Amino acid sequence: MRLLEKIAGEKARQLADMLPPFGPGFERGIINRLETLHVHCSEMSDPGADFCQFEGFDADGQLIGTMRFRGY
Repeated sequence: MRLLEKIAGEKARQLADMLPPFGPGFERGIINRLETLHVHCSEMSDPGADFCQFEGFDADGQLIGTMRFRGY
């Protein structure tokens, strides 16, 4: 798995609100606290099915939400 992108601030909250396959579709309580969004994806060398994973962090850097979807 590799980190594809880190997004912060309002742009992160906008992406976090988008429904799959364009975003994770986090619930409103997470979006309101979200400060940074990390987008990870599987690599060809990873075992199993391909995936895309979104991880949301608050202003203190605490993980507050994770969503994983099959494919890219």
